[in-house]
Amino acid sequence: MSKTEAKTPEVAEEILVDDQAESDEVMTDRKDRPQAARSNGWFAIILSVIATVAVGTGGWLGWNELQSITRATQSVEASIQALNSKITRLENLEETTRILDKQIQKLNSDVGRADARNQSVIDRVEMVAEQIAKAQVDTRSSYVLAEAEYLLKLADQRLLVEKNPETAVNLMRTAQALLGQLQDGRLLSVRERLAQDLQSLAAIQTIDILGIQAELLALDSVLDDLQLPVRRLAPETESEAAVDVQKWLGDLSEFIRIREVNAPITPLVSASDAGRAREVLRLSLEQIKVALIREDQVLFDSGLAQAKRLSTHFFDVTEGAGLKVMTVLSSLEGIQIAREIPDAAQGLRALKAYRDALTQERVSGSVVKQ
Repeated sequence: MSKTEAKTPEVAEEILVDDQAESDEVMTDRKDRPQAARSNGWFAIILSVIATVAVGTGGWLGWNELQSITRATQSVEASIQALNSKITRLENLEETTRILDKQIQKLNSDVGRADARNQSVIDRVEMVAEQIAKAQVDTRSSYVLAEAEYLLKLADQRLLVEKNPETAVNLMRTAQALLGQLQDGRLLSVRERLAQDLQSLAAIQTIDILGIQAELLALDSVLDDLQLPVRRLAPETESEAAVDVQKWLGDLSEFIRIREVNAPITPLVSASDAGRAREVLRLSLEQIKVALIREDQVLFDSGLAQAKRLSTHFFDVTEGAGLKVMTVLSSLEGIQIAREIPDAAQGLRALKAYRDALTQERVSGSVVKQ
């Protein structure tokens, strides 16, 4: 007998045992299936609810996120559209700017050409205006220089003839003001010399000639009121000189008769002598006036001395008209009427030289133009 046959009952027995066990398990499974099915159903329901809630929540969140993304996308698209429109406007502006630049360049070139033409016209107008102004200025300056020279000549004549520095100074200042109107730098040397002349004349002492003449003229009416002197005997006084005189007279008593007189003594000057003295006094006053005009110190002093001598000798100078005459004559004593007049013609000579040079320059310029 083989090994297969020997093992068959054992295998059959095992198979039976297995079948029995399987049948038992199947019975057991059939009993447990309803309970497992019920528990699985509830679990499945819970899972489905959870899944539904999760799906709903996820869908809601996804929807919100989608809406947010949509809104963001729309805003980005709007921004992109705005940027595109701006870019378009910028491109249009660039084109417009290029056109404007071309037009501006063209206008600049036109303006440059117009400026060049205008400048040439302005240059020609300025040249003509300069020539006209130069002619007018030359004419005006000629008149002003001629007037200033005339004033300086008058001032020089006043100094030489009248010796009147006050009038000369006024004339020189007027000439200086006229030269100042020209504003010509070439006149600086002339004005400098003229200023030196004014300074030298300003140092001269001022004498009121007119005031002195007025005082002398006021004496003309006073001369008619001059009175003859009235002399009286001096009061008797005892002195050594009187004793000596009496002793000396006693020796001469045999030859001289002396009598005492208390009445006024007849004046030594008669009326006719007083009239002649009054006329001589008038002439002396006229001599003083002439000396004032000529500034002759010797003639002035001699006239004063003669007038005082005549007044004292022929008229009463203690009161009244005689006292007035002596007061005026005494006040005039010591006045220095002779003034040393310096050379104040430097400005006149400089102005003449300038006018001669200016005339020579104009003549030379006209010759060159021809």
